[in-house]
Amino acid sequence: MAMLAKRFSILIVLALTAYLPTAQAASAISTELAKKCRAMAIKAYPPPTPGSKPTGAGKGQRDYFRECVAKGGKMEN
Repeated sequence: MAMLAKRFSILIVLALTAYLPTAQAASAISTELAKKCRAMAIKAYPPPTPGSKPTGAGKGQRDYFRECVAKGGKMEN
């Protein structure tokens, strides 16, 4: 049983060793792009004024921001 566990462990290590170099790291967006998309999202979905009822602007801003980043900041107005 110990020999089977040892072989299985070796197989797992070899599989991970073969897979890890092919995995791609996620690239971070630039600061300028993040600032630009954030400003555009706030302009498109302004936050509600204090004391008013929630408008759901937060979800709209998040969705807009994700789309803006995906398009590289080139959003259609």
